[in-house]
Amino acid sequence: MTAALLLTVNTHAAQTLDTLGMDLSNQEMIAISKSMEYGRRISSWAEKQNGLPYRRDAHAKATGCVRATFSVRGDIPPHFRSSVFSEPGREYQSWIRFSNGDMLVNADAKPDARGMAIKLMKVEGEKIAPELKGANTHDFIMTNTAAFFNRNIFDYVDDMKYLAEQKRLAWFVSLWPPRLHPRRLYIAAKTVSSKIDSPLQPQYYSMVPYQLGDTAVKFSVRPCSGMRFHTTANKKDRDFLTQSMAEQLTHQSACFDFMLQERIAGRNMPLDDATVVWPEQASPFIPVARIHIPPQTFTSGDQRNFCENLSMNPWHGVGEWLPLGSLSKARRVVYHAVSQFRHQQNGATSYQPTGWCLDQEQDCDVAEYIHFTKPPWPLDRCFDSQYQPINGKAVESVCGTQ
Repeated sequence: MTAALLLTVNTHAAQTLDTLGMDLSNQEMIAISKSMEYGRRISSWAEKQNGLPYRRDAHAKATGCVRATFSVRGDIPPHFRSSVFSEPGREYQSWIRFSNGDMLVNADAKPDARGMAIKLMKVEGEKIAPELKGANTHDFIMTNTAAFFNRNIFDYVDDMKYLAEQKRLAWFVSLWPPRLHPRRLYIAAKTVSSKIDSPLQPQYYSMVPYQLGDTAVKFSVRPCSGMRFHTTANKKDRDFLTQSMAEQLTHQSACFDFMLQERIAGRNMPLDDATVVWPEQASPFIPVARIHIPPQTFTSGDQRNFCENLSMNPWHGVGEWLPLGSLSKARRVVYHAVSQFRHQQNGATSYQPTGWCLDQEQDCDVAEYIHFTKPPWPLDRCFDSQYQPINGKAVESVCGTQ
C-alpha cells in the first residue's frame, strides 16, 4: 500500500471512529486505527503468497458457501426473544460460509482453526451499524474453539503488528523485548491444531459476548444429535474438505442447533477477556434455533466467486443486539476496512444478499442448486425433525413421516 493511500485510510479511520458513537478511549481509537493498517498489510502480503484475488486477512480460504434455513424454535425462552429471535417459529433464508482460519490458502489437511459464518437475510429492525450499507442482514461469526488467544483490543493490535511482519510467534514469546504469554500461546496452539473430516463436523463458538435484549450471551452451533456423515474424499487433495461436504450434501441434508449461553452475575464470565471460556456448568447452552442445510450443489465457479465477495461482519445486525467488549469494537471497523480494501483491489462490488440467487438483480430457479429429488431411504438421519424436501412432499423413512 502506498504512503498516500495509507494517509488517506488513516485520516478516514479517525473520522469514522469519531462518528460511530462507540464510547472509545483515546487508547482504543489508536489501537483500532493501527489494526486497520495492519490488516491491510496482511492482506497485501498474503496476496503475494496466495495469488489473486485479494482475500480476507484471516479465514482466507473458504471451504464452501451453502444455502440454509435458520428457524427460531417455538419454545425459545421469553428473555431471549429480541432481535432476530423475537418471533418464535420465524424462518430466515441464510448463507453459511465455512473456512480455514489462516491468512494463507493452505491444503485442507494442514491443522488450522475452522470457521463458520452465518448470514440471515431479510431481517427486520434498525441496523446496529448504519455505516454498513446494503440490505438488512444479521451475521453470526464463529470458530471451532471456545476461547480466543487475544484478551482485548490491546492484545489484538500487538498481535496484528507481528503478523503484519510475518512473525507469528513473536507476540507470544520474545527474548527482546522480553515477552512470554504461555496461556495465550497454549490457546493459540490449540486453535491452529484442529484437524477435521468435514466442515459439518465441529461445534463452533462465538468466543466473544453479545447483548441480546437485556441479556449478555455467547452463542454456539452444534451438529444435531445423531448426525453422521461418511466420506470417501481423499485427504491428500488440497481441497478435500470442500469435496467431503459436496459429497455429503449430494443426497443428505445437514442440521445444527443454534444455542445461547446466558451470562450469570458473580461467575467468571468476563465481557472483555476473550481468553476465558464461560463455564457451561454455571450456564449451559440453550438451543434456540435450528439450522437446516438441504441437499445441494455449491462448487460452481459462479458460486465460488459469490462466496469470495461475500462480506461477513459481527456488526451486521438489527434490533436489540450489540457485540460487546473492545475486540468487538475493533472488529466493527477493521472488518469493514479490510473488506472495502479487498473489494477495491479486486474491482468487485460489495453488497448484502437478499436471497439464494447468486445474481441479486435477477430471479433464479433454486432447483438449479438445491436437490429436489427425494433422497434414498432409510438413512441414519432421524435426528432432523424439521427435514422436508424443497418440493414440500412428506418423506417416509424408518423414523416415520418427517
